[in-house]
Amino acid sequence: MTLKKPDFKRLAAFLGLNFCLSLLICAGFLFYAGGHPLELAYVSAALVSNTVMLYAALSLFLVPLFLFRTGRGVLAVLTGMFQMFLVTDVAVYKIFKFHLNSMVLNLLLTPGGFETLGQGLETQALFVFLCSLIGFAEWKFWKLSEGLAGRDFLRGRKAAALAGFLLLFVFVDKGLFAWGTLFDSTYITRNAQLFPLYQPLRIRSFASKYLGVKLDREVKGGIDLKYSGLAYPKKPLEVVPPAKPLNFVFIFVDSLRSDMLTPEIMPETWAFGKKSVVFENHYSGGNCTRFGIFSAIYGLYGNYWFPMLGEQRGPLLIDVLKKQGYDLRLYASAKLSFPEFNKTCFVNVPREGIYDEPAGTNGAERDRDISGRFISYLKARKPGKPYFAFIFYDATHGNYDYPPGFNKFEPSLSVSKLALDKSNVAGLFNKYKNSVYYDDSLVGSIIKALGSAGGLKDTVVLVMGDHGEAFLERGRAGHNQGYSPEEVHVPLVFYAPGRPPGRMKTLTDHLDIIPTIMPLAGVKNPAEDYSNGRGLFDPSAHPFAASASWDSAGIITEKGVLEMPLEAYKGGLKAFDPEYREVRKGAAAFTPMILTFQKEAKRFYK
Repeated sequence: MTLKKPDFKRLAAFLGLNFCLSLLICAGFLFYAGGHPLELAYVSAALVSNTVMLYAALSLFLVPLFLFRTGRGVLAVLTGMFQMFLVTDVAVYKIFKFHLNSMVLNLLLTPGGFETLGQGLETQALFVFLCSLIGFAEWKFWKLSEGLAGRDFLRGRKAAALAGFLLLFVFVDKGLFAWGTLFDSTYITRNAQLFPLYQPLRIRSFASKYLGVKLDREVKGGIDLKYSGLAYPKKPLEVVPPAKPLNFVFIFVDSLRSDMLTPEIMPETWAFGKKSVVFENHYSGGNCTRFGIFSAIYGLYGNYWFPMLGEQRGPLLIDVLKKQGYDLRLYASAKLSFPEFNKTCFVNVPREGIYDEPAGTNGAERDRDISGRFISYLKARKPGKPYFAFIFYDATHGNYDYPPGFNKFEPSLSVSKLALDKSNVAGLFNKYKNSVYYDDSLVGSIIKALGSAGGLKDTVVLVMGDHGEAFLERGRAGHNQGYSPEEVHVPLVFYAPGRPPGRMKTLTDHLDIIPTIMPLAGVKNPAEDYSNGRGLFDPSAHPFAASASWDSAGIITEKGVLEMPLEAYKGGLKAFDPEYREVRKGAAAFTPMILTFQKEAKRFYK
């Protein structure tokens, strides 16, 4: 039965009362923001704005229910459930520093899960009490809404003014965030994930293209630490600089998967591996460049990318080397402003040490240019001054570029990803292998240059992939889709003067690199003070490797993989066997590891 028009004022009154309750509940998130005045102004506007957006979406479901008398009871139940969702989300955020998602639900709903989190009967009793309290509030709101429906503030200009006032908060919130991203206001950008389902407004590409805003200008990193939401490191670093400091060279080859490290495809790196330690069971900390490189430079889980970017906090390794007078040099075939490594990994590297606009019309030409630049630097650098070098090759990404003379694997075909299928994927895979073969020759030229200059006597060299690349082996192509071996199993060749060569089969990942490098730079703290990793040569067995993406994470073990959505909209947990075949109801076996993961994922928050 359709209701008369005045009844919609009752619905508006009912939703208005619920809106005020939701504001009160979500105000709990404000305790996890910093205390800077600009930050407080922004999060206050965002609190109201986000609640308005949530209720706009919620109304799409509630208004149709209100049209029918039988739907009103369901409507009240739904609003009560929504309020309990917000209450639960505030509690979850306090414990996990994540919003409610399937990983958290797995822990909360698994028998004994509450107890493992230190939440016992008192917490469960509080939850029951809050459910009862919200149920009573919904009943009371429905009663009050009948009397409020006739009030003047729900009519004409007053109602329009109230709506305009609420929309003003939306405009202020979105405008401040857009401004904050353009002008690097850390007090705004670091709160992009503070509220549940928050949608930030980013206009960087538009501003660069149409407003002439320069996005790759030099960034001055750092936030006033009294406003920081991070406890990084957990304890102040104790550093005793080595009497004979080592140089450090990190070489990343984009999209380099583990099975490329063979004498046929990568002969130069394979030969260098005979002098080094080759990690055969090594995984990237991310299934895309952003999180793969971040995990290797910080030694932290990928979820820390967001607060590090928000606060523009550089990695401790760079800080330690900079204080010791290292020459910091970056050579990248792709610009370091996207992903925003200029605001994270290398925010504290002076611009004069960065070369990320190489000459060339494709990845192969740009890769050759950065190799030449680094070799020229080796020949011209001041002796006795230690250096850190980051070299990032890009020919193996996307177009899989290589110059004439490197078409070793045939047929080599360019195939659109839209047209890619089992009939033509072999040709594209050969093109990828040729690009790897070419970049391997550049790695060989760098190793040769280091050897000719005597650098291998005092230089640590790492050659690795930032992530892998799939070619329909399991129905997927490219990367950043899941945590299949093709996407995250990458090679790592580690050379250090005096360390015997060998091949390691133990499970390791990019998180373990920084705990291995920091002691070589004189850091005396245990790894847990500054990293989620353990060290590449740590004799204790790793229970799992951790990998990350934008809104999900992967737990990788010898027995399978667990994919965990970190946002509610991503759905539930998915478990896979060692062949990456989905296993129904297989997530339960990973529960102890999920608990370890969530503890590590919040360990460096205050």
